[in-house]
Amino acid sequence: MVQKAIDFATKVHEGQYRKGTDRPYIVHPMEVGKIVSTMTQDEEIISAAILHDTIEDCEGVDANVLKEMFSARVAGIVSQESEDKSKTWMERKSATIERLKTAPIEVQMIGLADKLSNMRDIDRDYPVCGEELWNRFRMKDKATIGWYYKGVREALREVFAETEAFAEYCSLIDKNFG
Repeated sequence: MVQKAIDFATKVHEGQYRKGTDRPYIVHPMEVGKIVSTMTQDEEIISAAILHDTIEDCEGVDANVLKEMFSARVAGIVSQESEDKSKTWMERKSATIERLKTAPIEVQMIGLADKLSNMRDIDRDYPVCGEELWNRFRMKDKATIGWYYKGVREALREVFAETEAFAEYCSLIDKNFG
């Protein structure tokens, strides 16, 4: 199932790039899957991690497609990880923080891996780009972006405090946002 998720995600993310870079987008979901695989061996959760942005960012992909190709569980996890793009940045991010507080552990796990992957990108690019880095995002205010990542950290602290992924996430937040 994991290889099928990799193949599908590679196909539907084709031509997409990480914001403000020439890095193919598929690098991100692959990294999220790898991080999740350090916390579980459950192939449906790892597959959902690899597919986590497909409903949100890929044309023609919805929960029914994922249910048919993978499983109802994978489709449900990905659906819970997807944001409503019709809302403002602040509405979406506030809703994500609140949802992560009480989400099933597999959704929380993917949320942590997703945000850790994002923080790794920020940590890699900030020393090179400086303050210009923030202009690649919809929200261009560093303090507000920091508020979001810190909110996710607090939402996930109780469940993941003892994991390596959470420790790295906290370290990168402190390093880049103080």
